[in-house]
Amino acid sequence: MELTAARSTFYGDIGHWADRTPVHEAASLGRALQLKQLIEAGASVNIVSVDNFTPLHDACIQAHPNIESVKLLVDHGASINPSLTALTASPLHEACIRGNPDCVQLMIDKGALLEAFDIYFGTPLHAACAKAHFDCALLLLNAGARVNATKFHETALHHAARAERVDLVELLVEFGGDVNITDNLGHKPRDYTKLESPASLCLLHYESNPLSLQQLCRIVLRTLATVFSLNLTLYRSTKAEMEVGTARPYFFGDIGFWAERTEVHKAAYQGQVSELQSLIQSGASVNIVAVDSITPLHEAAARGQTQCVRLLLDAGAQVDARNVDGSTPLCEACSIGNFECVRLLLEYGAKVNPTLTSRTTSPLHEACMGGNADCVRLVIAKGASLEAYDLYYGTPLHVACVNRHLECVKVLLNAGVRVNAARLHETPLHHAAKSNNVDMIELLVEFGANIYARDKYDRKPVDYTRPDTPSAHCLQLYESGPLSLQQLSRIALRMVLGTRAVDVT
Repeated sequence: MELTAARSTFYGDIGHWADRTPVHEAASLGRALQLKQLIEAGASVNIVSVDNFTPLHDACIQAHPNIESVKLLVDHGASINPSLTALTASPLHEACIRGNPDCVQLMIDKGALLEAFDIYFGTPLHAACAKAHFDCALLLLNAGARVNATKFHETALHHAARAERVDLVELLVEFGGDVNITDNLGHKPRDYTKLESPASLCLLHYESNPLSLQQLCRIVLRTLATVFSLNLTLYRSTKAEMEVGTARPYFFGDIGFWAERTEVHKAAYQGQVSELQSLIQSGASVNIVAVDSITPLHEAAARGQTQCVRLLLDAGAQVDARNVDGSTPLCEACSIGNFECVRLLLEYGAKVNPTLTSRTTSPLHEACMGGNADCVRLVIAKGASLEAYDLYYGTPLHVACVNRHLECVKVLLNAGVRVNAARLHETPLHHAAKSNNVDMIELLVEFGANIYARDKYDRKPVDYTRPDTPSAHCLQLYESGPLSLQQLSRIALRMVLGTRAVDVT
């Protein structure tokens, strides 16, 4: 411990690693006075927590109406554009997700990067549109955000269409949003709207009628005003890099060359077995990766196309290839709960415990998200780690409880998973209480869940239930009386057996 305390570890240019500090908590709760006292006492405003969050992230996530905490942090040197990792979005992203226009405007005024890219959301404009925050989107567009910026070919307009927000659709088109652009599935924004809905009719109108000369002039002027100066600096700094970059192919691991979606990808995704077989016989590579590192095997597994999966594997497809998020085809098959695909991939040697990165969950996590108890049972039987830990979700039991998959919870508990495993002090019972699922609460307690466990906000599971609901009454009953001797004996026996409980049963 003395050695650890004496050695500081740095993370980029943000500061020291630490667990959540009083500064984080004060920022998260909007306690400006407490935050000011901590800063004046010498606390760092750029210290990062174990999950890579700075106090400014926390302040923007909560985004209290007066945003005093945000202003205080910025005024005392908080980094507006901290170094990003696969785990973190920028403070501007968080403000857009939360939907506080004042916070977004402050971030923009202080120089926040409008095109900061997050692997999950894309740009801040993507985030604002995905959460249907019109005012935030308007601020970003007026500040010069690129309206057609893409995250794997998906634009902000795709998100607005999904949200069925006519006002957002009209705003984005007014700023030059492309109504005919297609994402990596070949879908235009209108393809994500409900038939005959106002958003669908709006997009159909834009598709069938050209913009007026006045609208086109406004779009051109905005583009020139906000992009022209950027282009000059970017051209000077990247011209040499572009010339070098085009002269050499870029490899991703040992999978192959980067490429756009190919005919092999499309055939695998759509389950066109004969077409896929014909392509393979004609010499097409089964291991070619798309721009997001997805192989045809990923596509087939993600859609449950079992025949295509077998065909690709027989042709030499790499069973444990990873996409840009680090997910393997087995993860994809588990996520949709396709038992046959999961079994087939395992038969061909897919790793049930692939090395995890900060972006990836394990196949067991994905199976618990998909909710197929048979898949969960199968990967456990093949040796899946019950305590595999994901930074966002925690353990597979956390995931099953969050997604309310009672049967998956039963399988995990019977296999010997730790019922009181915590993610930042939050247990699976907290999740069951949040979802007001009485059956799940009773099951977890039956396996020894601690009803008095407190999360990072010092809240017990009962504190997350609604008053006078069955879940609240259930937890209050457990708190008011001890478990029976029979229940305690069963819990003790399960704790002793652990993962051997499966063999016994």
